[in-house]
Amino acid sequence: MTSTSAVSTSGSTSYLTGTISGLDTDALIEAAVTQKTARADTLDAKVTTNTTTISSYQTLRGLLDDITSTMSSLKSTAYSSLSTSTGNAFDDKTAYLTASDGSDATDIIAVSAESDAVAASYAVTVSQLAKAMKVASDSHDSTTALGSSGDFTIGVAGGTAATIAVTSDMTLSDLAEAINDQSDTTGVSATLLKVSSGEYKLVLSADDTNVDIEVSDTSGAAAAIGLVDDSGDFTNVLQAAQPAIATLDGVQITSDSNQLTDTIPGLSISLLQVTSADQTVTLDIEADYSDIKTAITDFIDAYNALRDFVDTNSEVSADGTVGEDAVLFADSLLRGVNKQLSAIVGGEAGSATDGVTTLAALGITLNADNQLELSDETTLDNLLLSNLDSLRGFFESKFTTSDSALKLLKNTTTGSLDFTLDVTVTDGAISDVTVGGKSGLFTVSGSRIVGAAGTIYEGLSFALVADESISIDVTLTPGFADLIATQLDAYANASTGMIQIEIERLNETNSDLSDKSTQIREDAETYRTRLVSKYSAMEQELYAAQVLQQQIKAILGSSSDSDE
Repeated sequence: MTSTSAVSTSGSTSYLTGTISGLDTDALIEAAVTQKTARADTLDAKVTTNTTTISSYQTLRGLLDDITSTMSSLKSTAYSSLSTSTGNAFDDKTAYLTASDGSDATDIIAVSAESDAVAASYAVTVSQLAKAMKVASDSHDSTTALGSSGDFTIGVAGGTAATIAVTSDMTLSDLAEAINDQSDTTGVSATLLKVSSGEYKLVLSADDTNVDIEVSDTSGAAAAIGLVDDSGDFTNVLQAAQPAIATLDGVQITSDSNQLTDTIPGLSISLLQVTSADQTVTLDIEADYSDIKTAITDFIDAYNALRDFVDTNSEVSADGTVGEDAVLFADSLLRGVNKQLSAIVGGEAGSATDGVTTLAALGITLNADNQLELSDETTLDNLLLSNLDSLRGFFESKFTTSDSALKLLKNTTTGSLDFTLDVTVTDGAISDVTVGGKSGLFTVSGSRIVGAAGTIYEGLSFALVADESISIDVTLTPGFADLIATQLDAYANASTGMIQIEIERLNETNSDLSDKSTQIREDAETYRTRLVSKYSAMEQELYAAQVLQQQIKAILGSSSDSDE
């Protein structure tokens, strides 16, 4: 009896399975291929692990960025050019208003303060608000033709006038539209005021306060509608132009506008209402304490979020195994940044004065969980209100120089420095800078003096315009906010930080591992194809042998029958 093999396929290749040999060739092939791809599975698992690590590094970098962000408004100011410095929250000013009779002072004046405003107190009264001039015509039906024609010019005193052409078929509405078409030029706008059923007055309003509207009516067209009389004077003056009048500390201020933008440098004052008799508004310009306090409390929150991340990645189960979420367990970068940050948080700020040298002096302490908390808010509030300079000295680095021409552009150093720059000027340009007679510690590029890489001055950048050689004494002591920003930038900088470098290394490793895994799997599939062909050929040979055996048996059986 002839036995046939079953037909299987692999891709586009057909082969015979092991019904002849009795072998499970599919299982044998799969086992052999699996053995070949085992290394690829290991590589893929490594890629998955690296990807998870990259995600954790990105989370860590985000947490560090959050901490740096909270300190950005409290760290030292620096010059972005020779003449322009960038401020911080300590420079920000805000206005506090108090009415002498206990009423709401913001109903009387509104004030915005720029950082260059000087902290001071002013007594303000408002005796008159600036008003825009308004005039009106006689009453007319707005839809009936005026029946008169001619030209008149309209404008404001000292401004540009425009000619308004009046035709007999124009209505009062048409005239208002014609005037408004020229309002950008004239500074005068027109509206219709309904005074009774079907009766309207044309009202002209100056766009600016304390400026007179002027109409020149040579043809009589303006007089025909009762806007002016025969002598050219306005028929109905609804509101005369007038200036604003206020007093600051008893000094009378007169303004064409209710917006006092240049009366006090750095302040913009809006006059909203006239003060009543014996009523005074006290205007106090002080630091914006809320912004400073918010930055400090935001730092506490950001630091504690990092501590939670550190704790999660340090977790060990009761049985001694590493926690499932501890992706960065024993990671050197996490240990390093945690160590440095903890040292800053628990240490002293070199620029601080008056005993305000630690976070504890601000009322901020570490609790049992090693997290920060504002345990004494009164202490912080007192510093804000009564000792702001010391609080500022805690957060900011201190930079002093014997020559104000030397501007600090950048400082990413972390230690205290006290040195003398000996600047050599040749033919009106800086040619060399030495410290203690030693060259090479700073490089010079035009007016910029930059600390050389590998020296203790690396991270310093100054700007100086000097006409002659000069020696300048420099003292730098780091503040808390600057230390935080500098130390964390070394880890979290999106381009050069150690975390980014490690992320890029892991991405490159993953790319290499993925390429190797892909090649192993491709080679394994090639190996599968060879095995398919091998086993298929074996089954075909066994099948042919079985057929031959059956044929021989058939022949031998036939011969035996003939002999009988």
